[in-house]
Amino acid sequence: MDDIAHLRKTNHQNCSSKPADWYEWKWQQRNSIKTVEGLADSLLSLPVEQILKNAKDRKIQITPYYLDLIQKQAGTLAYDRLLNQVIPFWDEEAAGGYNGQTENWELSHEMKTPVCQHKYDNRVIIRTANVCNAYCQFCFEALRTINTDHSKPALNKTHWHETLTYIKENTQLEEVIFSGGDPLMLSDSKLKQILMDVREARPDILIRVHSRALTFNPFRITDELLQAFESAGVNAFGIHICHPAEITDEFKAASRKMRNVVPIQFANIPVLKGINDDYETLTALFLSLYRNGVVPYYLYHFMPFSPGSSEYRASVADVIGIMCRIKRRKSNIAVPEYVLPHMRGKYTVPLLESQDEFPRFEDTEDGGRVYAFTNWLGERHEWRDA
Repeated sequence: MDDIAHLRKTNHQNCSSKPADWYEWKWQQRNSIKTVEGLADSLLSLPVEQILKNAKDRKIQITPYYLDLIQKQAGTLAYDRLLNQVIPFWDEEAAGGYNGQTENWELSHEMKTPVCQHKYDNRVIIRTANVCNAYCQFCFEALRTINTDHSKPALNKTHWHETLTYIKENTQLEEVIFSGGDPLMLSDSKLKQILMDVREARPDILIRVHSRALTFNPFRITDELLQAFESAGVNAFGIHICHPAEITDEFKAASRKMRNVVPIQFANIPVLKGINDDYETLTALFLSLYRNGVVPYYLYHFMPFSPGSSEYRASVADVIGIMCRIKRRKSNIAVPEYVLPHMRGKYTVPLLESQDEFPRFEDTEDGGRVYAFTNWLGERHEWRDA
């Protein structure tokens, strides 16, 4: 860890101070900070006692790349907004908050094998890993990822054989989603093998991969990984991201490389109180993603049974107001679908700021009906319905 100590001392002022292996993704993972003491050595003014209390049963991990990004934001609002994603800084949980037991997303009857979740009719999620590049302290899959004492099974040969059999036998399936944890924590060769297994089992099926590597460790996008994606015909790559400061030159370079082999890149964005729940931050994030070839796809409201539930939970009404404002003023391609995820699925939130607001159906005097709505200028219009 001498290289990391040197980086702390110089405060990451220039690229020449970086170790020779800085751009190797495995070096980034090996040299990640995993203790509160390591954080305290690197960052000033941390509530160490509170972090230690929260971290008793929870993992902390920050890659040198992401730590460097945080330190470069010192003195700006982005500093806290990046830092607060990856450390458990909050005070005691409010009543009804995270209890370390309740599931957000995985219901037992949906787990067709220990690593295969079938929630929606046409697609399954494959849990390829229970570990991540770094740990979001608001993770909605905390019982699988950041809890140190979890019982979630990991991918092994038996589970994988059972999963492939399930995919082959259920011909209504149209899509396989590789998630986790982070599937890119697997080696290139291992990931290629499981991708090719699916492609050979179902040549027609859509393959989607989700990851937060581009924001935590963009050097993970290796030539070997891209070759694996190309060989297996991966159809879409989902990027998890929270803040516009995470769209760095390294992020952009990794995204450009990915575009050469995967036709669709999209972003899943959790909306988090105090991190991105304001018009300026979300607008900057959406437009920057669009500008760099990534479609902002889902804006997820923070899920209830997650760490930091007393800190990260934004107001649904406030987010509706923000999204209404964005929807009226920004290119539609840059405006994601705002959803409330819950145990049984996702609900698309109507962008209406009051119960009495249009759109709605209304009867007409001649026995017909119209669909009444307001346009982007706030003017009322009517469309006669069939």
